[in-house]
Amino acid sequence: MRIIATLLLSIILAISGYTTTRALFAKRFESQATLASGGIFSPSDHKFRCSGTEIGHAGDDGLFLTARHCVANLDTNEVHKYMLVSFSDNQGGPFYDAVPIYISLDDDLALLLVRNGAKIPEVKIRDERRLRNGDSIFNVSFPAGTGKQEFHGDYMRSEFPSLSNEMFKEYPVWARSMPMNMTIAHGSSGSGVFSKELRALIGVVVGTTEEGSYNIAMPADRIIDFLNDLRDNTVDKFVVAHPLQDEPPDF
Repeated sequence: MRIIATLLLSIILAISGYTTTRALFAKRFESQATLASGGIFSPSDHKFRCSGTEIGHAGDDGLFLTARHCVANLDTNEVHKYMLVSFSDNQGGPFYDAVPIYISLDDDLALLLVRNGAKIPEVKIRDERRLRNGDSIFNVSFPAGTGKQEFHGDYMRSEFPSLSNEMFKEYPVWARSMPMNMTIAHGSSGSGVFSKELRALIGVVVGTTEEGSYNIAMPADRIIDFLNDLRDNTVDKFVVAHPLQDEPPDF
């Protein structure tokens, strides 16, 4: 009996230690994701535009993932060639110079080079299809001018079974997007969707719906495809494939 009791105690302690370790790793990742999350600003007036996430380094510079519509105007296809990025909590400085280096031809995704941003923490990207419906996810972004905020929600599935004709017609770049049960707001576009369980970025916020907290992101499997095919997603190729349009009339 004493041997069995000792064995049971060892198992309980092992499970307890494993649970504590997982919680610690999850907390560390949450902090890392927050530090890696930044805002995009206009260089002329420092006006806030969008959000995004540092996902890697290139020498002294950082690689910053965001949404395509944060970089190129959806109506005119004009590419914003110069931007500023800040990782502060209050949408203040320091500001880093940033330029778009890759824009997806097919999805609502883009990659910026952040000058001298190599010291900013980065996050890994993992395939969202490892998650199950209802698994916990969170987002770090700069919604509605309120500074850096964190939202929590639930993973739903890796893609929409179908998009409404109205949404697909207006936003064809969302054809392979995923739904998520999480509150976001204007200004959250381009920000990361994260999983503590996977300790990784599993999506990029691209839009909202009129259905409460039922919102839209580009899933990690599309992000990974984009990053694996950067030679075909350069800014020059985007400009050729999406020629500049006239400004729509302002009614």
